Amino acid sequence: MSLVEDELRVPNYDFSDFVSSSPSIKKSKTISCSSKIFCDPVHGQISLHPVCVAIIDTPQFQRLRSIKQTGFLEYVYPGSIHNRFSHSLGVCYLAGKYIQELREHQPELKISDTDVLCIQLAGLCHDLGHGPFSHTWETFMKVSNARKKNNTSWKHEVVSINMFEYLIKANNLAPVLSDYGIGLKELELVKDFILGKQPKNGSRAFLYQIVNNDDSGLDVDKWDYFLRDCHYLGLPCNFEYTRLMQFAKVFMVDGKSQICFRDKILESVYNVFRTRSNLHRLAYQHKVLIVTEQMFIDAFVIADGKCIGPTGEVLQFWEWSMSAATAKGDALYQALDKYCMLTDYVIFSCLKFATHPDLQRAANIVKAVEKRSSREYGFYQHIALKILPYFVHEDDILSELCLLLPTANEKILDSNMCKLFPKEMFEPVTADDICVKNVSVGWGKGDKNPVDFVHFYSKDSVFTNHTSSCFDVPAMLPKSFQEIQIHVLCRRSDDYAIQVSRWCFENFWKRCTIRSSSHF
Repeated sequence: MSLVEDELRVPNYDFSDFVSSSPSIKKSKTISCSSKIFCDPVHGQISLHPVCVAIIDTPQFQRLRSIKQTGFLEYVYPGSIHNRFSHSLGVCYLAGKYIQELREHQPELKISDTDVLCIQLAGLCHDLGHGPFSHTWETFMKVSNARKKNNTSWKHEVVSINMFEYLIKANNLAPVLSDYGIGLKELELVKDFILGKQPKNGSRAFLYQIVNNDDSGLDVDKWDYFLRDCHYLGLPCNFEYTRLMQFAKVFMVDGKSQICFRDKILESVYNVFRTRSNLHRLAYQHKVLIVTEQMFIDAFVIADGKCIGPTGEVLQFWEWSMSAATAKGDALYQALDKYCMLTDYVIFSCLKFATHPDLQRAANIVKAVEKRSSREYGFYQHIALKILPYFVHEDDILSELCLLLPTANEKILDSNMCKLFPKEMFEPVTADDICVKNVSVGWGKGDKNPVDFVHFYSKDSVFTNHTSSCFDVPAMLPKSFQEIQIHVLCRRSDDYAIQVSRWCFENFWKRCTIRSSSHF
């Protein structure tokens, strides 16, 4: 096992001694609860299990109300203001519906009430560990790790299972769970469902494909956020999860039980992945969103360890987030307690209303985003976009662009646009003024057709994928299932900096055309 894997390994807690060993957690009375019906804008009236309700009614889960599902996408699509809270309820509902369909159609699977509840809990709690502004925070952590030369990756799923344990013990939910057959063994199972681990027991492998399906990518987490995001963004959604569930069936394939789909709904499966691709193209990788996210990530880096939180404590963005994933024992519980303070509202307010001189640039970034149409306020500029069929590291491209900066500065200063003014008026463009963002836009399985990873069955037999001879492959498929978008941004908004950055970009790709076969 590598160092990274060891640091992120999920700790096996001693469930019995949690309360007595942690000074920050107090015993409370056993919580009594009942099932509740929620009115969901996507799924309608949904009923959730009493244990799920008990978890929902905790501060750790309620924090998800303050974490936007799509980060800063509301600056592109104004309706995209939904949160991780509603998404988690939706995934819980779909997870329960999906496993009940399998249970009803295949009694021989011997799916128990406890299995159903574990799947629902995994769906409900799979996003407990998300940081402020969802996936933007993961990018911030990646940037911070690179700056600190820290090789430990950070994943919100690891924080989710830590938060799940913490939530249960901090709110004394063990008796409630026990009443419904959830003990230590079942809690470990829920955590494995959240992480998407491969099971040791092949006969129960299909249970691991419901919430987080790393095999094919067809799982209720994605179904809910595709539907929910399309709903709030005002975009069409062309797949029906009910049809997928109705024609799902468990077979033994390659030595383990797997969820397979009837061959006649091949087009419905394709529509799931088409929806994913459309959302990435039209929304998640929108160039304005990429610019806005980069601006806020820069602001996060500036403000880390300098902002004063609502409790009067200095907010340690990176340290608390990393500790929430890697700390052990009491240190982990304390880290999770602090991590709960990091929400969209807290971070945004700290940045916007910062008065400390060291935070002025971060405050100016927020002001620039809010006055996007006024270039003089410093909204970053999107210089250009290049689409490649292969991956190139951001740092490699940035290094090449920076090599051209001296020449670019000189040429633009000598151009007509600068001849009317003294050269001293123009501040040279430096490496810090240029930013390169690599984003992958695809169907979910790199450059491969994701449907090749889905198993299908007919009336008579099971096929490992849709390319079997009995299938007609749809004609309307892309030539490639993934493209790499290279976005070049300029952290300045003056015409001179934009011209210099664009010159570097254009001349860089002219040079690269000659050696494109080596992929840089």
